[in-house]
Amino acid sequence: MAAKIMLWPSPRSKFVKPKNMELIYKLLLVLSGIMILNNYYMYSFMHALKLALMILVAIVLTVESEILFYSHNKDVNRKEAKALITKSYPKITALIYVLLIPIGTPLWLVGLGAILGAFLGKLIFGGFAHMVFHSSLVGVLFVTLGWTQLVDGVAFISSFDNYVLELIFDNSFFNETLSIGSVFDPSNMTTSLGMLLNNDSYQFLDVFLGIVPGIVGSGLVLALIFGFLLYKKAINWIAPVTTLGAFLLTAVIIAIVKDYDLIFPLYQLFSGSFLFVLIFVVSDPITTPIPTKGKIIFGLVAGSLTMFIRQGVQYEEGVIFAVLFMNMLTPLLNQSFKAKKPVKKAPPKKEAV
Repeated sequence: MAAKIMLWPSPRSKFVKPKNMELIYKLLLVLSGIMILNNYYMYSFMHALKLALMILVAIVLTVESEILFYSHNKDVNRKEAKALITKSYPKITALIYVLLIPIGTPLWLVGLGAILGAFLGKLIFGGFAHMVFHSSLVGVLFVTLGWTQLVDGVAFISSFDNYVLELIFDNSFFNETLSIGSVFDPSNMTTSLGMLLNNDSYQFLDVFLGIVPGIVGSGLVLALIFGFLLYKKAINWIAPVTTLGAFLLTAVIIAIVKDYDLIFPLYQLFSGSFLFVLIFVVSDPITTPIPTKGKIIFGLVAGSLTMFIRQGVQYEEGVIFAVLFMNMLTPLLNQSFKAKKPVKKAPPKKEAV
């Protein structure tokens, strides 16, 4: 029965290929595993376990939220609702969301952000194919701006779940005997973008490999993933490449104007979450424009705006705000550059004999 129940149709649905989405999901799982190991190396076993729990909570609650929504909205049972969400890709939403929020976020807030991101960013608009704002970024924005007093980077904020984790795993056995690095103190560290704002920086190789605080993924790994997705034609290259070009050009101009070292644009590129968002969000076929000219304008504004926001002090990471701003303009860009259908001329009338 579920196969006969159509979700609200959208002209953008034809750009979403299940095979490509499955590939993206698998690559996100690989990147999640790398981030877990990365947190283990940089901080402790406890931080690696915390990220694993955050991923589990986000996936379970995002999936369950969509099942409950479609069960009620379509008046179907749970089995049929689970069949419906296969084209809604809740696990992809959850993984992108959870990798973008600070690891110090309490698990209850991780779950709340996952639920609200799914509802406010996706389901109230009619589902995945009707998103205006990317649902993952909606969840991130809700968590990081709504509870600024609870979310503080790597350091665990006071909450029951964080307290239990610290009670069990914050001891010499896990911190010393099972340690594989522990090169940064979670309570006293500066992110890679924070270092740049203070006119300082970590070693470039460490930044490129993603083994310093405040980086989502690894420049090396993300570059390989990007190339692989383009090779498989799983994503459209126009919006991401345009965004990347605008970002680097703006960074070069800022470096020249402020007399920074010319390696400054590369530090900006591989720091923070820009590359991650570029690959997994800017390439999204639903929340980015359909026409080529629209994609180019989207990329030019999103890339340059990210660098301008990063130059501020209050929000060192600007790509989320820039992409959400352009998501808002996507319907306008689609309408403005919509291909016009050729007008057929009526054949001339024959004169009566």
